[in-house]
Amino acid sequence: MHVAKMLNTHPIPQKAICLIKKYAGVTMKKFFIALTFIMASLFIWSYQEDLKRLVMPDPMAYNTYDKGQCTFYVFDKVKLDGKMIERSWRDAKYWAEHAKEDGYTVNQQPAQGALLQSRRGKQGHVAYVEHVYPNGSIKITEMNYIEPFHVSERLLTSSDIKRYQFIHPKINPVL
Repeated sequence: MHVAKMLNTHPIPQKAICLIKKYAGVTMKKFFIALTFIMASLFIWSYQEDLKRLVMPDPMAYNTYDKGQCTFYVFDKVKLDGKMIERSWRDAKYWAEHAKEDGYTVNQQPAQGALLQSRRGKQGHVAYVEHVYPNGSIKITEMNYIEPFHVSERLLTSSDIKRYQFIHPKINPVL
């Protein structure tokens, strides 16, 4: 980015320029302090995305769910999409509730990349929405619907999906 454009659009260099104008002719020491402030703020501003990646850990770096389970599979699918969900939602039956508490959109509207959630069964179940068809049916993939570690796919009709919640992952801020 052109330095003149950064000076005109970024608030920190504007403050530093005011300092230079205020102290112009007073002392060289104050001038160099203001100039150092300008240069440091331009550096930080121009590299803010790189710095954010260094400081902020990736929330999807570690899959804490049990291998072979539906929760483990769905976490990895969301990670591949460059999106994020939380690592602390525990069993699938709690996911919609915890997702709402964590500010995720949870509704009955399926979308590609959303997570189908059910409270049915001892631990509940989650699956990944691969595709939404124009007629309202959806294609899902899931693990442990048949047995642990087994990935399967199903087609659910628009009347089938009425009994499920859909969790919509957030964008991963680190990617």
